[in-house]
Amino acid sequence: MSKFDSDVERFAKHKDARRLLVALSGGVDSLSLLHKLCELRTHYDLSIAALHVDHQIQTESEHWMRHCQAQCDQLKVPLKTVKLNLQDSGRGPEAAARQARYDWFQSQISPADVLVMAHHMGDQVETVLLRLFRGSGLLGLGAMHEIRQFGLGWIARPLLGVSKEEIIAYAKKNDLRYIEDPSNLDTHIDRNFVRHEILPLIRSRWPSVDQTIFRSSGHLKTIQSSLDKGAQVDLKMFLCLSTGTLLGDYGCVRISDLISLDQSRIVDVLRYWIRCEGLTLPSTGKMNELIRQVFEKDSRGRGGIRWKEGEFRAYRGFLYLLPVQPKLCSPATQRWGGLDTVCIKEVEVALSVRRCTGSGIKLSFIEDSQFILDWQHKDRVIHPSSSRHNRTIKNLFQESGIPPWERCRLPYVYLGDDLVCIPGLAVEKAYAASGTEIGLEIYISGTQSDQLDWD
Repeated sequence: MSKFDSDVERFAKHKDARRLLVALSGGVDSLSLLHKLCELRTHYDLSIAALHVDHQIQTESEHWMRHCQAQCDQLKVPLKTVKLNLQDSGRGPEAAARQARYDWFQSQISPADVLVMAHHMGDQVETVLLRLFRGSGLLGLGAMHEIRQFGLGWIARPLLGVSKEEIIAYAKKNDLRYIEDPSNLDTHIDRNFVRHEILPLIRSRWPSVDQTIFRSSGHLKTIQSSLDKGAQVDLKMFLCLSTGTLLGDYGCVRISDLISLDQSRIVDVLRYWIRCEGLTLPSTGKMNELIRQVFEKDSRGRGGIRWKEGEFRAYRGFLYLLPVQPKLCSPATQRWGGLDTVCIKEVEVALSVRRCTGSGIKLSFIEDSQFILDWQHKDRVIHPSSSRHNRTIKNLFQESGIPPWERCRLPYVYLGDDLVCIPGLAVEKAYAASGTEIGLEIYISGTQSDQLDWD
């Protein structure tokens, strides 16, 4: 039995999936993988479907889609296809295509599904070299994983230990008709340059270099796994639920707890935390800046960093991990009937209401009036229904531990000229329902798409 056959069968034998979704380009790698899984389908009771993406970059892409459909019909496998309209993300067409492709794959996965990719040893070697050239660290040089969580399910790469030559041999043996993508020969693309120019030269001197690099990548994964286990223990010990925030975060850690660790261990914990929330990692430079601002001896435990998918911000001795916060702005004053949920895009918050007994704004005060939402009057005073004394808004924020990055997003709710409520914080005592009185409670939440839901 060839290594191709044995590795695919090992995957099929140990799979624990509701459904296998094979990413099918129509090339030799993905078609061979699909064919072999179908061969094992009855024996291992596999539920198999295929996914094909037309990026609409190549003129032949329509033909490739029809070819994939024909192959799936022959194998009695349902095929789902999509045509993508790629948007320029500023990172180049290949990166845009990859991101759009994986976004669509993720949208197709249900719980317990496994997306099966046909990446092989050569792909892994290319990935290691490309990441080495880009200055990746331990995590990046570990390259692709054989299986990991992906969306609601998993992504698996059962061919990572298989060479391209073994895949081609399988395709020839089974007389498979596969597509040759001419763009794979374009050496202006970094991966193709490594594949066609750099690796052949290295292999001519060190013929077993693929196996060597693949083995080294595995060693790096093992080291990273060990570091992750330590970071997991530290994070479990230090991570706290935030008490002063209203608009969504991923929790916080006490800065004094982390300072007890050495700097490399602090970075390991923070990077592990970010990855646990499914966010991309900030650059090494960004992490070094965070250490300098918050954790070094002469720092004052303030500051933070911002990157594409998240932020760290320090406040009152805690470091918060946050979704990317909206840029500071003050929305225009607006009216709100209070019947439906309203989203204020400028500050990324949503307001909703619920009738209740003994709390909220007394319903008899509202009648046919409309609320006025404003963000400007920070010098106003409110007498919270739960307090014996008036409070300035600034004092109320400080006493409640509302961090600065949220204060500018919270609206002040008026009826006429009277401040009646700051959602999530206080209702003006003169307008508050009590006892058996019916009130209208106003709820506020953040609308960032990557906001954390605590279990």
